[in-house]
Amino acid sequence: MPSVIQGFLITTKPKDVTLESFPTVDNIAAGATTTIVYPSLYKGVAISVAIINQDSANTCSISLNGSTAFNLSASGQFNVNDQNIVSVKITAGAAAITNVVAQVAPTLLTTERSRFAFERG
Repeated sequence: MPSVIQGFLITTKPKDVTLESFPTVDNIAAGATTTIVYPSLYKGVAISVAIINQDSANTCSISLNGSTAFNLSASGQFNVNDQNIVSVKITAGAAAITNVVAQVAPTLLTTERSRFAFERG
């Protein structure tokens, strides 16, 4: 069943084995605030995201799909798996970058049900 997340129509399911996903890597500069919007940048939705704070002295701030932000500890890692992630907002620590590694599934014009439907005669 399609859903709308942050204004984007999502027709994929995170565990759909028919999807051919691809990796992305975004490096957020020290002290910068960046929002990664996967449908706009990569024409897909992230189904898994790993956020690695390379700053050994400062926390970084994370917000997923517009949710309330939370802090990731210095040198910490946060993983989200098997979810539909439209956007990730990161405020990196002042001393080092933050890496965002994602598995992105392409935006499809069909649903899982229609991809598996076969006309039988």
